[in-house]
Amino acid sequence: GGSPPQQQQQQQQCRGASSPGEADMRNMTRRGRPGGEERSMSLAGEGRLLQLESENSSLRSEVERLRERVARLETRRGRSSRSSSMASMGGGAEDASSRRPRRAGRRRHLLRDSILHTVESGGPSVRVERDKISRTASIGTASVLRALPRSMSTSGQSSAARAAASALAERVIEVFREPLAREHTQYLCSQQFADDLIALSEAASRRFEREPRLVRLESPCYVFGDVHGNLEDLHFFSDHVWKLGVALVAGHLLFLGDYVDRGLSSLEVVAYLLALKVYHPRKVCLLRGNHETRDVNGWKEHYGDRSFLWQCEHRFGAEIGARVWDRVNAAFDRLPLAALVDDEIFCVHGGIPRRPADADPAATRLDLIDCVPPVMTINPQDPAVDPSLHRIASECVWSDPALEDQEPALDDDGFGESMRGGGTMCFGNAAIQRFLAETGCSFIMRAHEAHAYGVSLSKMATVFTIFSTSKDHHQGKMAKAGCVLVDLESIQVINRSPHYKNRFVHRRNSVSLVGLAPDELRRRAALGLVVPDDDDTDDDRHPSETSFSHGLRSPGSLSPDPFHTPTNLPPPP
Repeated sequence: GGSPPQQQQQQQQCRGASSPGEADMRNMTRRGRPGGEERSMSLAGEGRLLQLESENSSLRSEVERLRERVARLETRRGRSSRSSSMASMGGGAEDASSRRPRRAGRRRHLLRDSILHTVESGGPSVRVERDKISRTASIGTASVLRALPRSMSTSGQSSAARAAASALAERVIEVFREPLAREHTQYLCSQQFADDLIALSEAASRRFEREPRLVRLESPCYVFGDVHGNLEDLHFFSDHVWKLGVALVAGHLLFLGDYVDRGLSSLEVVAYLLALKVYHPRKVCLLRGNHETRDVNGWKEHYGDRSFLWQCEHRFGAEIGARVWDRVNAAFDRLPLAALVDDEIFCVHGGIPRRPADADPAATRLDLIDCVPPVMTINPQDPAVDPSLHRIASECVWSDPALEDQEPALDDDGFGESMRGGGTMCFGNAAIQRFLAETGCSFIMRAHEAHAYGVSLSKMATVFTIFSTSKDHHQGKMAKAGCVLVDLESIQVINRSPHYKNRFVHRRNSVSLVGLAPDELRRRAALGLVVPDDDDTDDDRHPSETSFSHGLRSPGSLSPDPFHTPTNLPPPP
């Protein structure tokens, strides 16, 4: 029973739910053709969704498999690295030995072109293009080391004298760190600085005299060439090589000579280097160059206001200046002549000496250098020294590598007369190969010649020429100052970029000098920290084409000789 709508509802409930096909047919009947298309699209979307979910599940499974494989590989690699390290200690596996740099013959030190470092200033910041210049230490370590009492074991000196020398060296080092401070510029122009420089020279002389003429060092070792009174470039190296102090440098600092002349800050440079030697006698090594002789650094007629003697007299007066010059040269007379790094790298200012004809056949030239007296003058010649030993000392500080067009004119031993004149010598490929075979060395590191790139390599890649000043040698305004780091099995070159901004030396029209009192300007000009606006000593023109008249400083006379070598020096015997 019931009403017609209720009967229809009951019939539908009795028949139950229709099959999907029947429902689709009814929908098509009720809704017409458009409804069927929508249903088809819906089915296609559901199918695509199921497909994507299946692919996603497969990808998750693959990711899990890859993770498990990576974990297994890492475990296996850890085991193999431990076994390969053990194998390399016992003779080396093939894959381990292939990763190590292969030695060329018997050489330990390898040349790599990927380790050239250039330091530039980019506006307010400093950009350093390098892998690593040196091993570093914390500022806390530096402060602790500075607080430790100094132990300067010097025979023949009382503890009070040692403490006084240490305090004096520390004061000069502090002045070098901030030379523009008003109290420091006053000190550098005072009688006290003259007295301190004399005391430093005497303290350093005692140390130089006890050192062998051939100093043996171990790497790591920083090797520096000519400095020539250039405060700015020397300060650059102190900022980037031993910024936290020499005590924290891993290894030694080796300077190859020519500390004075040509630059305007010879007094400051030599005082600082002597102070480093007194304060760090085992880490700092100073060698003798041709400018550490009286005939050269006293040649006012040639160098004018760039002469070390002129600067001493101009700063302290004729009488006191002459005394300072003489005491500093007394220290120079005791400087070692050469150094040997790792028993393999021969370091000297000029070059290799000739072997005397009457020398002991069993003695190498390294042994003969050690036979040179610990105190001697070179120019002028010391009459108390054996002529053959004097010739060895002279050629150590004056010689040069021969130019390629000079090679055919050299004697059978590979030596010939240098273009410098004055009896100086040059050495060619044959002389170099004989010296290396005789001494067991692999390289020669020297200074003595200006190079615009700071460091050059010549003579079949066996001779380094290092120049650590970028000024006063007419190499152009883009010249670099360089040094070399010998570190275990590598030789690295470090250069100061010509774009690196000066910190201390400025032209008279520089905005850095605006607001300074006139007396402070005069003091800085006397110290070489203020140069005239038209200063052209860095031009790449020939020296004879360049004026050296600077107003505040007397002009010097120049020789047309591009090497600036005194030709009136007595030739070596």
